[in-house]
Amino acid sequence: MANYDTLEYNGVERSFADWGFDRSSVQGTKHNMREDIFRATVAGANVSDDPIFPFEAQVIVRTGRASATGTAPFTGGTVKFTGKRVDMDAEATGRGQGVTYQFHGPWYDLSNTHYLQTFKGVAVLPYAPGEVVLNTSTANSLSALFYISIGDQIQAILQWLLDQYTAQGMAAPFRYVGRDLNAGAIDLSVTGASTAVGQNTNKAGNVYIHTVNAGTTIDAALFAQFLPSYIAKPMMCSQALQKMLELSPRTNISFDYTTTPPTIYVRSVDNFAPVALPLFNGIDHKSLSIKRRDDLVARAVVITYRFTNTIDGQQKIDYTIDKWGPHGANSALDPSAGLRVLSETIDLQGYNQTSTRAQMDCEPLGCTGGSNATKRKWWSSRRGGEQAKFSDSRVRFQNAAFAETTIPDATLTYATTDGARIAGQPLSADDLALFTNRIVSGSHHSWMASGANPVYALKVRVSVKTEHAVYDVVATGDTENQLPANESASNTAVNGNRQGKVNTEETHCELQLTNASNAEDGSPFTATTIASSTPGEIAIAGAGGIAQYLFNALQVFQYDGEYAKVETDFANNVGLTNAINFTGGRAEWAVMNAQPQSILEDYGTKETFVQIGVANELTAGQLSSLLNMWAYRRTWYNPAVRADNSLASGNEVNMPDAIGAANGTNGVANHNEIVTTDYATANDPTSAIKAQIKASAGKVTDILAATMPTPAGTFTAEDIKTAQPREYAMCDESQNVVYGIFLATGTYTKP
Repeated sequence: MANYDTLEYNGVERSFADWGFDRSSVQGTKHNMREDIFRATVAGANVSDDPIFPFEAQVIVRTGRASATGTAPFTGGTVKFTGKRVDMDAEATGRGQGVTYQFHGPWYDLSNTHYLQTFKGVAVLPYAPGEVVLNTSTANSLSALFYISIGDQIQAILQWLLDQYTAQGMAAPFRYVGRDLNAGAIDLSVTGASTAVGQNTNKAGNVYIHTVNAGTTIDAALFAQFLPSYIAKPMMCSQALQKMLELSPRTNISFDYTTTPPTIYVRSVDNFAPVALPLFNGIDHKSLSIKRRDDLVARAVVITYRFTNTIDGQQKIDYTIDKWGPHGANSALDPSAGLRVLSETIDLQGYNQTSTRAQMDCEPLGCTGGSNATKRKWWSSRRGGEQAKFSDSRVRFQNAAFAETTIPDATLTYATTDGARIAGQPLSADDLALFTNRIVSGSHHSWMASGANPVYALKVRVSVKTEHAVYDVVATGDTENQLPANESASNTAVNGNRQGKVNTEETHCELQLTNASNAEDGSPFTATTIASSTPGEIAIAGAGGIAQYLFNALQVFQYDGEYAKVETDFANNVGLTNAINFTGGRAEWAVMNAQPQSILEDYGTKETFVQIGVANELTAGQLSSLLNMWAYRRTWYNPAVRADNSLASGNEVNMPDAIGAANGTNGVANHNEIVTTDYATANDPTSAIKAQIKASAGKVTDILAATMPTPAGTFTAEDIKTAQPREYAMCDESQNVVYGIFLATGTYTKP
């Protein structure tokens, strides 16, 4: 019995030779977070022939297979690779021709399947299926979002791909062991507030109802790490996995091909099983290339954050320094520049803030206090009562005996009902003391303030009852008691004639009062507030910052290099989930726990090459970008501005704070009761009431409550509550049937 390397396709297993592989071309390479690749060349194959292995054909590669004849059946051995045929390079030259086939492991499936969503629920999802919201789940609660751990998010990504393959009748490209799933969802139900053995908590410290299974292939520590929600565009499953591990550069993702399907492992190098590879043993060690990266050990790390803030469209630059060294944060004992001091400037997006500004032209009331002349001026001015009839002395404030009468101080009453303020009632003493100015132009808004004091507005009705006469010409002077020509003692003044009797009437207007006032120079009152703001990207300086993270990481000696060994058959004693140590060399190499990045197995020479090194060395800029990827940057809109229906970012106010419409007459605007009144003196609410009509819905309620009615005829319970125009028959004085339309309810009977 001899041992063979074989490849199985479509149920047919053959040795490499029987497939026509040139043994010197056959190689298998395993990579961390990249496609594992198996390649082989069929020497002499006609480049025009159909491929032996169609695109995405599934194959299994084994080594150490026993056979008496070199053909099936084969027994024993180890599975080295399972994957799909991806590339095919056909080459023809003057010396010959051949076809090289390249097969990729399950990372190919992850790299070519979009990860579309992380939400699983029992009803309509709160986000569109194409949205990706990492580190968040809505399972078992469609009304709220919950944080899930990095481990849960990785599991959700893997499960998403497996679910899609199952739905389409495709074979699963890999398997994993993780937390139990409830109908495919991460179950965020909780059982208590303390962590039990084998359980992990959510970000709030509550215990998941499902535990992390023993033997999980996703590092158990990842189920206890959390990041904020991050809304992203659709990405490949492989990219989503890399996002989860960008802040864990010492974590590898690899596949174990000895299981069917292959098992995916997500493991930290700190939890790798150490493996000791011998040096210079004269048996299987072939070569070594190793370098300790002393140059990566930093004396200090200095990060300069440059923030570009935007305030009302104008940019403003701010700086923050994050320095860390052997003496901690920002210590003068540590160098700020020079040899092996890592200095880097990181540009970050700052905050964006827009403001809203509005003006009000305010003026003291001139309708109280002062002389007749000042009151006349206020009542006639467009900045006052806007009563054009008082603009000149054709209206003269005098009695029937031609004596000057006084213009009374105006009466201020509430124009609308608002809480304790009742329309038609006089202003309280507090309101009279507070609201001392009127708004001539501009609009009041709920967000306005004068320094630390809120600015208010109050709609009022200003009324005054005056005794005056109307003349046909303007008086020759400003006094209200100038007589007409035919009444003058000297008969020398020409002041026109009265056009009628002396009138006593009420004059009123509706306006808004405010506690704001114009500036000392007379310019309008101006108020400014923040309309919206978006926080900038985060920059943690000092403990927990990037400078500390990098400095500490760069104090651990890192190693780059490659180790090669030769063996009759691949011993399978080293993999991507092993921490690499070397024995037989320097003492530090035996405990270095280096991170493997790739393992190449050459089937022609039976050589194994192990590459170790720093995982895609992260710069400060990359780390900052990664940390800020999780920043919560929702725009804030000032609710007071939005309540006024204002543009949040246009710096203009569209609509003022709703004060309410004023009543046309002095009284309460009550939509449940309409009152029409005939006063003894027209337009004088203080005179006696001659007649009054009230349409009161409350009165209907009171009557029905006292009568225990039963709807009559075809009327319903709703009809007897609703008074509306209805036609009723009746008898006139001659007992004739006549008809009329009444404002009435439907008819009813009562006990």
